[in-house]
Amino acid sequence: MWRSLAGGLAGAVLAAAVPVSAATAATGPDWQPCKPGAVEQCASLTVPLDWSKPHGPTTKIFVAKVPAKDQAHKLGALFFNPGGPGGAGGSIFAAGLADAFMPQFRDRYDLVSFDPRGTGSSSQLDCGPVLRPGVPVFPKTKAQYDAMVASSRATGEQCLKQHGDLMRNLDTRTVAHDMDAIRAALGEAKFNYLGISYGSYLGTIYAQQFPKRVGRMVLDGILDHKLGATRLTLEEAKAMEDGFNRFSAWCDKETSCALHGQNVGKVYDAVVRKADKTPLTGPNGPVTGDTIRLALPSLLPLTSMVSDNWADLATALAKAAKGDGTDFANLSYLGDPETAYAAVSCMDLPGELRGYADARARLALAKAVAPRVGAAVEGWAITAACAGWPIPPSSPWQATPVRGTAPILITSTLHDPSTPVVGARSLARQIDNSRLLTADVYGHTAYLNSACARDRITDYLLDGKLPTENC
Repeated sequence: MWRSLAGGLAGAVLAAAVPVSAATAATGPDWQPCKPGAVEQCASLTVPLDWSKPHGPTTKIFVAKVPAKDQAHKLGALFFNPGGPGGAGGSIFAAGLADAFMPQFRDRYDLVSFDPRGTGSSSQLDCGPVLRPGVPVFPKTKAQYDAMVASSRATGEQCLKQHGDLMRNLDTRTVAHDMDAIRAALGEAKFNYLGISYGSYLGTIYAQQFPKRVGRMVLDGILDHKLGATRLTLEEAKAMEDGFNRFSAWCDKETSCALHGQNVGKVYDAVVRKADKTPLTGPNGPVTGDTIRLALPSLLPLTSMVSDNWADLATALAKAAKGDGTDFANLSYLGDPETAYAAVSCMDLPGELRGYADARARLALAKAVAPRVGAAVEGWAITAACAGWPIPPSSPWQATPVRGTAPILITSTLHDPSTPVVGARSLARQIDNSRLLTADVYGHTAYLNSACARDRITDYLLDGKLPTENC
């Protein structure tokens, strides 16, 4: 899914504020250079905190734009969301990284992204880690399960004290309204969009709410809201187990792998077993077996355009075998401070646990389909983080049918360990007038891992040409 795509890329940027009511098609936002001499332009829009109360309290949304090189022949604005929940795309663009993601669109589109409310340079949550180190994540007893629930509840209640109404208005439907406000402020009649990972769900919700405003839309690395919490965990577990086996085979063949010549599975098992008994050293405290397990969702999925995940995983394991857990601590979901990731997930992707017996059964099912990885996947991380969340979900698991849009291109790799292809196939059946493109490669999202898929996505966004063959 999802957080790892955007993590580590966003930079801090100063924004110039302008109320959305003043951001008319005639004048647009008061764009300022993100930094002296930069081509990137930054602004901040003021939008309703609660869209059902348009004249009530407000919040600010940070937006960054990279103007098209060929303004005379541009196709409009192309919006980008890097995933999450809570991926700070505006800060990524403001830091000068738009060319890293989308160089082929620089001539014909104004590239636009934003920091969703609660993240980056927009109004930000700062409640600390939701999965706290030392709190059970894979409970083996009723007492451990109760401790996990209590920790989740305590974090959520602390966030409510600090951020109150913002916490209650972070859900995906609200953020889709924010995106439409940005579209209107830019004076764009149509919403052209590339959303990857969680950004695929955000785009789906936008299309469901504003079907006539959809222009050319690509949804890649599909988070299917129809799956439900249990099936999501199990589908991810199967795909991640396959990913671990592929990683092991890669290490056997690739001499640059830090574990080349070793039995990778045995090294991983030994490292986790050792850390379970005696935590390893880390930058901010002990590194437990659970810390290592919950780094797998960041390190096993390939995102070839962004980072060399497998080389990083091999190096982390080699260092951990010598007692140094630093790399795992820096990349694990356990202890990660991105509160918005969990706060949005708890509203839109609730774990729906019915007690310890339910948790034990799900963990056993995950172990059955993925003997090594088990439930060390994002689906379970969210379930654990949301186990006692004090805010009821605003959007329980359900299908997201979309009708009346222009053609929407849905893409996926056939071997995606974070958002398995089953989700893409399901969403294609829910969206009328959609086309499904799959790429027979391993990795999270087709755009980041398949040159063929990237070319066909580019053809669609530039020329409106839908692909007729898979990659």
